[in-house]
Formats: sequence, structure tokens, C-alpha cells
Amino acid sequence: MNKRMLSLLCAVSATLSVTASCVSRSKSEATAKDMNLLFISIDTCRADHIGAYGSRAAQTPVMDRLARHGILFENCNTPVPLTLPSHCSMFTGRYPPGHKVRNNGTYFLAPGQTTLAQKMKELGYETGAVVGAFVLLSKFGLNQGFDFYDDTLDTHRIFNNFSSEISAAEVYEKFSRWFEKNDRRRFFTWLHFYDPHAPYTPPPDFAAGFGQDPEGSYDGEIAFVDFAIGRVIKDLENKGILDQTLIVICADHGEAFGEHQEFKHGIFCYQEVLKVPLIFYNPKLFPQPRSVRSRVNLVDILPTLCELFGTEVPKGVQGQSLRDLMRGRAEKTERMFYIESMFGKEEMNWAPLTGLISGGYKYISLPQPELYDLENDQAERDNLFLKKNDLARKMDGELMKMMADISEPGVSSKRELTREDRERLQALGYVSSFSNKSTKVIDPKTGIVLENERTACIEEARAGKIKEAEAHLRELLIRNPGLKTPALYDAECEILMKKNQRREALDVLRQARSEFPQIDRFYILSALNAFQMHEDQEAELRCRELLKVNPLFSGAYLLLGQIAERKKNAAEAISNYRKALEIEPQNVLLKIKYAGLLISEKDFSSAMTAYNELLQNEDVRRDSEFLFKIALFNAKYGSLEKAEELLARAVQIKPTGRYLFNYALVLSKNNKVEEAAKNMQLALSRNSAELSEDQRRLARQALQMWQQK
Repeated sequence: MNKRMLSLLCAVSATLSVTASCVSRSKSEATAKDMNLLFISIDTCRADHIGAYGSRAAQTPVMDRLARHGILFENCNTPVPLTLPSHCSMFTGRYPPGHKVRNNGTYFLAPGQTTLAQKMKELGYETGAVVGAFVLLSKFGLNQGFDFYDDTLDTHRIFNNFSSEISAAEVYEKFSRWFEKNDRRRFFTWLHFYDPHAPYTPPPDFAAGFGQDPEGSYDGEIAFVDFAIGRVIKDLENKGILDQTLIVICADHGEAFGEHQEFKHGIFCYQEVLKVPLIFYNPKLFPQPRSVRSRVNLVDILPTLCELFGTEVPKGVQGQSLRDLMRGRAEKTERMFYIESMFGKEEMNWAPLTGLISGGYKYISLPQPELYDLENDQAERDNLFLKKNDLARKMDGELMKMMADISEPGVSSKRELTREDRERLQALGYVSSFSNKSTKVIDPKTGIVLENERTACIEEARAGKIKEAEAHLRELLIRNPGLKTPALYDAECEILMKKNQRREALDVLRQARSEFPQIDRFYILSALNAFQMHEDQEAELRCRELLKVNPLFSGAYLLLGQIAERKKNAAEAISNYRKALEIEPQNVLLKIKYAGLLISEKDFSSAMTAYNELLQNEDVRRDSEFLFKIALFNAKYGSLEKAEELLARAVQIKPTGRYLFNYALVLSKNNKVEEAAKNMQLALSRNSAELSEDQRRLARQALQMWQQK
């Protein structure tokens, strides 16, 4: 049965379950007390690419049916089009200036912030999460309150980076294994599906039926996630707890396909990256399905769930409960929302982007300010800043006061702002369009043209067109004299690396560090380059500098460990790897390497502890090669019984000659001669070519000896 047929069956099953549930709805309003909570966030999923939100091309039957029989919010916005800051807003109910996480990779949610997982934990729930991408690793702080937080990505890669991810199928498999152990307890589970994020590479069965262009492939990724959600729903149904589970589905942000010259997301705050799906489903809680037109925000999710589950909303929450809207009650005044993106400021050295949505209008504070009527100009083509300048000025003032309030909870937004307040807001990223300071920095609308040209240079270099890339970059710099941005240094460095001019690349990176001392990638790139050139002192110095800029950059400790190994200083290498593991405890390959070094230092007890920790990881228990390595260690330094157990599992997963040969030897040592002979015979008869000549000779000798017994 192919995946498309499975998808159809899953959708039909979900439909039958939903329909049956609708029949038995109680007339009285229920509460979520003692219900389970399943929270699903889909990365980079814009609302208008889901069937329930009007897309005719979408193949999202599961989400469509949940929306049809639940509460669908037609106009939900994210406050920020970046994964980590947006998820922090979902789970704290606060805007980025409130929770202080403004970008991916370089910010961390502070322990003092109260998360949804912590609130559910207080209520006695078992809390578990499976995340699909690097930007949500536990070291960034969103693991607060979770009993189980699976952020294992590529188990065979020691250096995780922004490209590290797992598929929707893998997220589902991890959930399924966790669910089997926790389905009888009240649980809060968060599943993060990363697939719609670029690059768009849906499985073949989910690419069919869509266009071959990027947008078509993007739709295929969303269809694949919908199928995975259907499998989750089916698991709940099979356990008889679907009606006892509140399901929330949303996205962290959308995706741009050139509508405002942006491709992907992060730079602008137009609706293609801000408008996201938000669906609540449970037949007991919501006996009357409803579509809500009022504008809402991801910061509203936490206070809503606190109210539904009957727990106090944490102090400092800036969202508002959606409960009245869910009941069909109109609110007296429209909600006002803050929006931002600091990506351009931090990655490109452009003007910071802040804005406000209020009364159907969106105001964006930039050197070239923008004002849009979202009701009548949903594509945001007609900038009304000059036509409605009084309104823009009013919203600019409201934006300043709102940002002062959300960045300092408890302070009334009605107070008069002092000069110190204004300076603090500028430090946080707010620069009024009506200020002369706004003209001194590059507007992202100007910057995006330069960025698209720079991206084209990078793509040429990666395609091997080095001369063309160099010429285009040179032309870009001539047309923009004095222009210095982190991204331009990236492009220059990339071209030099493609030319294998590492020394020149180091010089460029030195300039970049001097110009932008807070950007950590310039340090790690310098360190890696120097390491590859065997300039270990330089590499070590850059790693030390990096750790001052970003103490949680585990890659710096990894590289320091490798430098120490090259210097034959095992103790120092072990120390650095241990520090890296404190930051990235789920880094499987690093822990294998760490345990191997401990063995070389004859610290067998610590190595055994490290291996036992590894065996707690489900991905390790399902990887035959990892099991094999740990089994051999146990056979030599630990328990033969444990070695037998691990080798039996490895053989079951993948019966190679190497595994069977060693399994037979361990069985014989455990006095299981008949079973040992059976497995050794298999190794010789089926997998002889995989064995060395010495192994084949030893196998024959062992068989002869065992048969004589």
C-alpha cells in the first residue's frame, strides 16, 4: 500500500472519528480539566496553503477536517517570522521584547520565563516534546518543563548546525514510541514538524500532484506533514482517547515566494510570513464548530490554554485568552498586536523592523515607513503612509508605548516616556520612522535587492562558476561603496573557500570579526579554517573568543576537543567534550567519541556510564552499529550478558556477518554453545564475504570445537 493510499485511509478514519464525536457532544460547556493536550507546531506553514484556509491546491484532509469540526481562527498572526522567537512567544504568551529572544541561534530563553510545559507540569501532566530542527535544540531553553525532550537529529553527525533536521515521519515515530509508554497518563505533548522549511524536498508520493516549482514542492511538504498528523490522530483514536484530548495546531510563521522580493522568510513582516493557521479541536470542549474572523496572535495561545485547563495565567503574559471568541462572543474592541523582525538588523546590519497591527491597519516603522489597510489590501501593495500620515503618526506613538510596556511588564503603557526610555527602546530595536535616526541605516526594502544579488553570487560560487561570482560581487560593491554587512563578508569568504584560498579567507574573517564582534559564525569559521590549516593555536584562540561571545556554542568545545586530541592531550579533550555534552546531551556521535577517549584513558567506569546513557536514547537502541560498538565494550570491560543482549538486538535489526560472528563468540562465552553454533553457521553460509579470511578461519575452528561438545 503506497503512502498516498495510506494518507487517504488515515483521513477517512479521522473523519469517521470526528463525525462520531460530533454526534455525542454535550450541550453543556465542558472544560479541559483532566484532558490531554496535543500541541502541534508546523514550521514555515503559511495559512493560505491549507485547504481549510481556502487553498484549492492543498492536500491537507486531516487538518481540514479538524478545522471543520473545531475552532478555526481565520486571522492569526505570528509576532515574529523566525522559528525560535515565535515558539518562545507561543509557549510564554509574551512578545519577543518580553521574553528577550529576538533571533535564531544566538538567543536563549531564560530560566526565569514561565512556559506552557511548566504550567502543565504543575497540573500533574506527563510532558513530552519531539522537535524537528536545530534551532529548537534544548540548549536554546524551550525544554523548560518537559520530562522528555527529544532533540536528537542526525545521530551520525558530531557538528549539528542550522541544516540539521528530521522528517515528519521520524517525528511521528519518536512520538509513537513515547506515546506507547505514556498513553495511560495525562499528558501534554508538543510535536514540531519542520518539513515545509526550505529546502522543499517532499517524498515522491507527496510531490505528485503538485507543480515542480518551489511553491509546488512546498505544498508537497505540507501534505506530508498532514499525513503524519493523521497518523498521530489515528494513534489517539486507537487508544480511545481522541475525545479526551485537546488538539492545537498552529505554525510559527509563513513563507514568502517573491511577493515583496523576499524568498523564504525572516526579513519582512508582510502577511505571507505573518499569517499562520491556528486550529483548536475537541468535540466536548467545542460542541459548536466555528470560524473566528477576529484578529488574534500566537501570544494568545498560552493564556487561552491556562483558562481552558483551569490554571492561573503566569505574571507578565502579554496575550489575551481566546475563550470568548471561541464561544462566539464578539469583543468590544479589536486587539492590537506588536510585530518585529531583528533578522535584518543582526544578520545584515540593516534598520530594525518593528510594527503594529491595530484596527485593521498595519504600520511598519522603517526608514521608508509603511501603512497598509489589511481589510481592503490584503496583498499589501498600496502604502498609505503619505495618504494617511496622521494615522501613521498615531500608530507610531502607540507602537513606542506598546514596546515600552511589553519590554518592561507591569509598567503602564499610558505613562510618559523619558529620554532614558527612548534610548532603551532604541537598544531593543525600535527606531521611529519619524526620527532623523531612521535615515542613517539601510531599509530592508533597499537591502533585499542587495541581498538577492548577494545570494545569486553565492549560488554561482556553489555551482562552480567562480569567475562569474567574483565579477558579480565586485560589481555589487562598486555600485555600493562603503557597504559593509555580515552577509557580504559571508559571500566573499565563500568564494575564497571555493578557490581554496584559506589564508585570504582568514583575512576576510578577521575583518568581519572586527566589524561585527557579536556575530558568532565569524569566530567558528575562522577556527575551523585555521584547524584545517593545522594552525591549532589560532583555532584555539578563536574558539576561546567565541565562548566569550556565546558561552553555549557547543561547537567551540567540540573543536577544542579535536585540537587537544591532535596534541595527544586526552585529558583536555575529554574535558572539552564533557562541556559540549552538558550543552548538547543528545549528541550521540559526540558521546560515542567521548566514551572512546575515556576507554583510551582506561577510565572504564566513566565510559560505561556514558554508554548506558546512550542506551537511553531510542535512536541508539534502533541503530545496529551503535549497539554493536557498545556490545563489544561490554564484552571486553563490562557484562557478557549485556553484550549478548545488545548483539542480539543488532542481529535482529541487521544480520550482517560481522554481527553474527561476534554474537556467536559471546554466546559461547555465556555457555550457549548450540545457539552460538547456529549463528556462526549463518555467518559463514550467508555472510561469508563480509568476513575477513582470519574471521572465516576462526569461525570454522569454533564450529568444529563446538560440534565436538
